[in-house]
Amino acid sequence: TTIHGVMEFENGAVVTLNTSWDVWSHGHAPMELYGDLGTVFLPDPNFFGGDVRFTDAAKPVKKLPKWKHPFGVANQMHSHGMMANYRTAGLADMALAITEGRPHRCSMELALHAVDVMTGMLRSGASGKFVAMQTTCERPAALGVKDAEALLAKKKGILAKKK
Repeated sequence: TTIHGVMEFENGAVVTLNTSWDVWSHGHAPMELYGDLGTVFLPDPNFFGGDVRFTDAAKPVKKLPKWKHPFGVANQMHSHGMMANYRTAGLADMALAITEGRPHRCSMELALHAVDVMTGMLRSGASGKFVAMQTTCERPAALGVKDAEALLAKKKGILAKKK
């Protein structure tokens, strides 16, 4: 299963997307974003930490400074060593948002738009033509350091009550 596509975002940015689940060994970063002014190399999105690297034009690739985010802290042993794994953070954030009466980051509009983009790429490949998306969505606010710390504090409070 391999999909290649070109996406033009609402702000005019153009990104080439290459995905494959059929390649057993390669030298690529898990995600690479190619743009007119440079390339961003992103770590494995299945985990919450890792190095972000960047190059602009013909300059050497360099690591960007690490963001001191609580969900970037390694907390689970894997075959490649300790890695960050906070898979329930999104669900916990959604539950907290619902109880606080605020919009949650993983909205129906965002999910629908993600499916629209993925199926749009398949329709484009089948037709050989550009396909306009039928949906749009607001970019959700990032789950920042203070938000993550609040979620972790809630978790500690809940665990303390259970003892």
